[in-house]
Amino acid sequence: MTTLPRMARGDQVTVAYFVSPSEHFAGIERVVHEVASGLAGEHGDELDVHVIFSNAFDEPVLRDTPYTQHVLGADRLRTLPRAVRAAVARIRPDVLVVPQVEAAVTVWLATRGLGNPAFVTHLHGNPRVEEGDGTRRTKVAYWLYRHLVGPRAATVLAVSPSLARAAETLVGCGRPVRYVPNPVRGFGGLQATGSGTSGTGTTDDGVLRLVCVARLSYQKGQDLLLEALALARPDLPPVHLSLVGSGDTEPELRRRCTELGLDDVVTFEGYATDPVRHLVAADAFVLASRWEGFGVALVEALDLGLPLVATDCEFGPADIITSPEIGELAAPEDPASLAAALVRLAGRAPDLARPEAVSARRAVAAGFSRSEVTASHLSVLREALAHRQPARRRLAVLPTRGVR
Repeated sequence: MTTLPRMARGDQVTVAYFVSPSEHFAGIERVVHEVASGLAGEHGDELDVHVIFSNAFDEPVLRDTPYTQHVLGADRLRTLPRAVRAAVARIRPDVLVVPQVEAAVTVWLATRGLGNPAFVTHLHGNPRVEEGDGTRRTKVAYWLYRHLVGPRAATVLAVSPSLARAAETLVGCGRPVRYVPNPVRGFGGLQATGSGTSGTGTTDDGVLRLVCVARLSYQKGQDLLLEALALARPDLPPVHLSLVGSGDTEPELRRRCTELGLDDVVTFEGYATDPVRHLVAADAFVLASRWEGFGVALVEALDLGLPLVATDCEFGPADIITSPEIGELAAPEDPASLAAALVRLAGRAPDLARPEAVSARRAVAAGFSRSEVTASHLSVLREALAHRQPARRRLAVLPTRGVR
C-alpha cells in the first residue's frame, strides 16, 4: 500500500472515502476526488480527509491533493479485504464513506472491530440494473446490504433525487435515502464557442456539432445515438458527432457507424482525461444512456452553456433537464424518439443561443459546484458523526445547509 504524506491530525475529525478498483478516473473516482478536495481545502482546519484508492491513476489532478491519498494496489474487490482493513486501521477514521452497494458490503465486513467508524454508504448507480443483471456475488451483496450493512449505516446517500426516491424501495434496507448532489468540475468561466455565442446553432462552416462524452459501453447507448443520428440526418443541417471516450463496445460501434453510412460525420475521439477541448467546440451535448445514477457529464456540459439532448432513463437526466432552455428529453432505448429530439433541438437553435438561455443552463450547473456540494457533504458528515458518537462536538459548530 502506498500512502502519500499525512497532514497533521491534531484534534481534527478524520474522514475517509473509499474508491473501488476502476480502469479510468471518471465518474465515481472524480466525484470522490472533488468532494474530498473541497472538504480538505475549505475545512482542513476541522477535517483530516483521506481517500483510499484501490488502484493507482496516472492523473495530473492527483499529483498534489489537499487530502491524503492511500493506494492499495488491488484491482478487484475480492482482493481488497486485507488491504482495506490495514488502511482503515492506519487511518482510524471517525467517518468512513463508501460508494456503491457491493463495495460497501466488502468494506464493512473487512473493517469490523476497527473502532466502529460512522459508516456512510453512497449510491451512485442504478440498483435495479446492478442487482437484476449482476452476478451471483452481486446479488448476495445486495442481500447482505439490505439485511446487515444498510440497517447499520449512519446514513445512506444518493446522487440524484429520483435515485433517492427509488432506492428506498429498490435497496430496501429500512433506512431513508438522502439526496446529496454530486460536485461537477467547473471550467473556469469557459463557454462553448461552437455557435459563436455559446448555446446552439452552427459554426462558421455551417455544421451543427454534437458531442457525447462517455465510456463506450452498452449502458451509455452510443449504439442508440448512431441509429438516431442516421434517422435524423435528413432533417438536420450539416452535422458532425464527436464520440469522446473508450470502451469495450468501440469495435461494434465503428462497424455500425460504417453500416449506417455515418463515417463522414462521426469521429471517435478516444479517451480524454480532460474533455474540455471537445466540449467548447460543440453546439450541443448528447447522451443516450440506457441507465444512469445522475449524469455528471450533462452538468459539465451545462457549465459551458451547452444545451442537452438526453434519454429520460433511470436515474438523473430528468432531474437536470427541467425546462426547454436546458434541452430535450427522449424516450430511453428509442432511436426514433432520440432522432426527433435532435431535430427539435436544431429547430430551436436561435432561442437556445439567446444569452438568457445560456445563463439559465450555467445557473443549473452552478448548483453543483464544488463549494455548494461540499456544504451538503459537510452537513451529512456532521450528522453521521453524531449518529456514531454524540459526545464528539467538533463538527457541531459547522453550518448545516445544502442537503436537499
